[in-house]
Amino acid sequence: MLLLTVDEHSAEPIYRQIVAQIRDKIAGRVLLPGEKLPSTRRLADRLAIHRSTVATAYQELWALGFVDLSPGSCPRVRDRMQMATAADRGEKGLIDWQALSSPASENIWQAHRRISPQAGREDTAALINFASLDMDRRLFPLESFRACLDRAVKNHGEALLGYGARAGFGPLREYIARRLQGHGISVTTDEILITNGSQQGLDLVFRMLAAPGRTVAIESPTYSYVLPLLRFYGLTPVEIPVRRDGMDLDALEAAIAREKPVLVYTMPTFQNPTGITTGQAHRERLLSLCETHRLPILEDGFEEEMKYSGRVVLPVKSMDKRQLVIYCGTFSKVLFPGVRIGWLAAEKECVERLVAIHRFSEIAPSMILQAAIHEFCQSGHYDRHIGRMHRAYRKRMQTAIRALQRHIDPAWAEWTEPSGGFLIWLKLKQPPCPPADWQALLAAHGVEAATGSDFFNWETPETYLRLSISPLDEGEITAGVQRLAAALRQAHCPD
Repeated sequence: MLLLTVDEHSAEPIYRQIVAQIRDKIAGRVLLPGEKLPSTRRLADRLAIHRSTVATAYQELWALGFVDLSPGSCPRVRDRMQMATAADRGEKGLIDWQALSSPASENIWQAHRRISPQAGREDTAALINFASLDMDRRLFPLESFRACLDRAVKNHGEALLGYGARAGFGPLREYIARRLQGHGISVTTDEILITNGSQQGLDLVFRMLAAPGRTVAIESPTYSYVLPLLRFYGLTPVEIPVRRDGMDLDALEAAIAREKPVLVYTMPTFQNPTGITTGQAHRERLLSLCETHRLPILEDGFEEEMKYSGRVVLPVKSMDKRQLVIYCGTFSKVLFPGVRIGWLAAEKECVERLVAIHRFSEIAPSMILQAAIHEFCQSGHYDRHIGRMHRAYRKRMQTAIRALQRHIDPAWAEWTEPSGGFLIWLKLKQPPCPPADWQALLAAHGVEAATGSDFFNWETPETYLRLSISPLDEGEITAGVQRLAAALRQAHCPD
């Protein structure tokens, strides 16, 4: 006899309670393949529930592959061994995906595993995480955004449910064009493409330029997700060292003559990972150099809004009179990353070519989210939120710098205080007996940071750590630096 119980006071629907109990009995081999289940009438009478509830549960079990249903007969337990996946049986599938994957996609797979080693670990919750560039969710303006989302749907209705304009929601593109003028960038709505975050913007530009044998000049170190992406598209990175004032332009000039790159990728404001902001003279020389060689620049302004101190330096794009700079921006690093709204600003023909590439990979962007972001910005919420973020992260960066000065011995590491953004780049002094695994040493002290090897195309003899304060408050930052100091103390002064 099939023994089941139902709880009418549970928040779980009764039919789901039945499904869960029968599934457990099948999984536990209490019910065997081929065994009959009670008819809907009999089980309904036994449980004192309506017959249709049992019928719904049986239909759900059939849809999940647990039972067979035949007209005029009772349900039977299905022999699921015949349909079990290889993973269910603890076996590999028929396809050798590693052998079948292209070398480029295999490199992407390996880079993903290397950059995200914490996947699947159970101890990450106990670590203070300086590795993540995720935003602090406690600062998200959830209620304001929810109200803007409601207003956007109410105001625009069915228009948001279609594909919409290929380049993105027109009013949002117009708003971004106006806002960029505040940064000295003169663009029209037709020169703006909305992207699924800044990462997609980089991806689209690389795809547009990809061809066998081509090279791209990049800063070294650089944004870690750029390196595998370039290699995936067959573009060879040409590393240009980053000095205290930014990319080494003498080295870039030599590389242009030697390697003939098709693009220069740069992050002149709060560079990831070093946090360096280049000066006006540096930006003018970079632009002049690229104008001379008719070489486009991809300027990544992912943290452009997060200036805490010092003089504001306008983007390279603001000086671009010859239309060779593609400017990449995002809402993710100021608002919240889950919305995934970024943009590219470039010459109209360039934007049209990028729109074509975008169309055949994504068809169309999400109009609803773009309309909600536009409502959020137009209502003044965005500017108020930036003000709150500035106040919060200015204090957090000051806290981080003070904690480093107080707890990190200069004999262990050196760093430069950034004028904005979320990143601090530590160059570690080599201890007498360097640990075999810096990440393991940090984890043993309850802290995590991004190691420098992820940001270079080739091996570097120096050891670096990138600290991100974006997900942490002041107390967590202080405690994290103390844990980091304990790890470095152990490395330099082992017992």
